[in-house]
Amino acid sequence: MLDFSQGFSPATHLLLTIAAPLVGGLAAWLLGHRGLQAVRQSAAVTSLITLGLAATLVLRFLGSEPTAAGGFFASGELGWFVNGPLDIRFSVGLDGLSIWLFGLSALLTVTAVFVSWEAVQEKAVGFYCLLLLLEAAMLGVFAARDIILFYVFFEFTLVPLFFLIGIWGHDDRRRAAVKFFIYTFAGSVLAFLGLLAIVLWHASHTGVLSFDIATLTAGLASHPLPMTPEWGYLQLWVFLALFVGFAIKVPIVPVHTWLPLAHVEAPTGGSVDLAGVLLKIGIYGFLRFSLPMLPEAAAVAAPWLVALGAIGILYGALVALVQKDLKRMVAYSSVSHMGYCVMGLFALEPVAVEGANLQLINHGLASAGLFATVGMIYERYHTRKIAELGGIASQTPWLAAFFMLFTFSAIGLPGLNGFVGEFMVLAGTFQRAWSGAPAEWATTYLMLALLAVAGVVLGAWYMLQAVERVLFGQPRGATAGEHGAHARDLAWYEVAALAPLGVFIVWIGVFPSPFLRASAVAVTASTQASSEAFASRVSASRISATAERDAPASPSAPSADITLHLGPSHPLSTSNRLAP
Repeated sequence: MLDFSQGFSPATHLLLTIAAPLVGGLAAWLLGHRGLQAVRQSAAVTSLITLGLAATLVLRFLGSEPTAAGGFFASGELGWFVNGPLDIRFSVGLDGLSIWLFGLSALLTVTAVFVSWEAVQEKAVGFYCLLLLLEAAMLGVFAARDIILFYVFFEFTLVPLFFLIGIWGHDDRRRAAVKFFIYTFAGSVLAFLGLLAIVLWHASHTGVLSFDIATLTAGLASHPLPMTPEWGYLQLWVFLALFVGFAIKVPIVPVHTWLPLAHVEAPTGGSVDLAGVLLKIGIYGFLRFSLPMLPEAAAVAAPWLVALGAIGILYGALVALVQKDLKRMVAYSSVSHMGYCVMGLFALEPVAVEGANLQLINHGLASAGLFATVGMIYERYHTRKIAELGGIASQTPWLAAFFMLFTFSAIGLPGLNGFVGEFMVLAGTFQRAWSGAPAEWATTYLMLALLAVAGVVLGAWYMLQAVERVLFGQPRGATAGEHGAHARDLAWYEVAALAPLGVFIVWIGVFPSPFLRASAVAVTASTQASSEAFASRVSASRISATAERDAPASPSAPSADITLHLGPSHPLSTSNRLAP
């Protein structure tokens, strides 16, 4: 139960953090009649209070005993639908899988509010109310410990962003909003059907329709979904349903087509939250549900998903390389970089999985910073065409410096956060290829790892090429005209939006241990069942390959020796065995 009797307990702290954006959104709506300044100040104060609550909650998490063993922190629940056969609860808590994504959600909302300070002038009340509602949904989805509660928050992330894109987006905003909603809603329905199948299977063994995630995870360990022909490979079908829902969210190629359009048409604040947080819900779903609950199916699908990750890395990088729109280039770079998370996760090698989990945070910081700076460039020069930009560093040096920092983070420069995550993913994938891959996949794994390395090279190519064209050289196009002559450098609210991201980018790059240590036990526990299932398949594959290699040739049919006397000089003068 949520305990309010002992002061500011961790559970109360968590609940207040989730509720703060909702209260702040209501306050912004009530202050709407006072004008734009009052509304955006209210939104800024709310986002900062929520960040403060989230930051102190993270610090309490790091110092708590349950987290050292991978348990939940700040756990609390209230009965929701608990009468009769249903057991649905408002159950929340944080563990190593969710703590950093929870904090990232609060941090990037501050960035989203401040980058919208001057960009959003019309219908500001609705914009900031929706932005704060989106923050509450993002915080809730990472704190939910009940499947129904998770799904409610999961769906609530779609609604505010749909309106943010459709109302405050650019020229093709309505088509982008509709495509975003249809793709993600269809995927979430499939994911919910998969989760419901898990609940019903568990209920068939216990007699209780429990939706508690921890209970279901433990229950499926003792009575797993069948993975046999007699049951029609039920576990694999449930895994595929969850996969489609979460893959669309990541997104994984080929279900990625909604993302570039949504990014390009979204307002800057919407792009920050979309790239920084919402794409991470897909990987989080794999870690929270697919890998621990459906290990046999995950082991079967793992090689194919590693391949999809590598394809996404290469495809996203190649398409980004030929883009002429700066924001679209960054959008395709997100497709490429999320491929590393997919690849590392399904390599099912401890170092790769931990690297993929860290890379969620790294990509969130770098991509949010890139979209924020691209939005600032657009505000000043009213174009995102790379050919119409140049020499920005001479006009706005601080903006150029931040853009370069986020670029170097994205391409994995040593000393910054992107290097740590990508190095761990690649190291773990090569380790899997050399020592832990099924016999029939060993060469393929090695080729996929090499493709991922090629993706790093391509990423540096298109990002540094954009830096050279946009920031340096002589001003041209928009930067040489009236907009360039009056371009200003960063204002205080823009520095407030970007500086915290830069701090964490350097911090994780120089000293990643606290971020890895906080998640290590929970990540290992989440992937243990799938890793063991995969190891069993590897062992069986190698035994089979060895048996086939060492098996003697099959005996031939009985035959008769017939000697043909053809003379010593005849070319067929040999002893021949002719089958009867």
